[in-house]
Amino acid sequence: MKKQMPAWLVLGLIALIAGCALGFTNELTSPIIDEQTLVAADEARRAVLPGASEFEELTVTDPAIDSCYAGSANGAVVGHTAQVTVKGYGGDVEIVVGVDADGVITGLNVGGANFSETAGLGAKAKEPAFTEQFKGLTSPLVLKDNVDSITGASITSGAVVNGVNTALDYVASIK
Repeated sequence: MKKQMPAWLVLGLIALIAGCALGFTNELTSPIIDEQTLVAADEARRAVLPGASEFEELTVTDPAIDSCYAGSANGAVVGHTAQVTVKGYGGDVEIVVGVDADGVITGLNVGGANFSETAGLGAKAKEPAFTEQFKGLTSPLVLKDNVDSITGASITSGAVVNGVNTALDYVASIK
């Protein structure tokens, strides 16, 4: 007579092996993912404040601001970058804003690791056709006044404008 292992034991072993494999993979890839996140954040700062060659992280006193950096070139501060996370239609939208010493927007980066706006609608907030219109503007920004909305994505457009205004107000307060 043959003896077989109970089905629950086989399933338990499979689940244990799969769990260990996933845990090992996570431990192996976690430092690489963290490093890539830092590189992407640095690239975003350089893109929105192109006149800066070095960035120094500042202490943030406003809970609405994720991070703020002073950008400098040749030892002189040329502007600041601020990152905010706002709620769009599909979830969190990270916004990095570059502001020169006069309070003028030098660049805008929209997206983030958890960006999940609707493809073809809210996802257009990442495209240059939307972000480039912010360059050269100062606070306050008003949707459908000095900033054009994305057709069919008014929630995402409004969230981005509100986030940029929050970042601009914070940068103005630290000068």
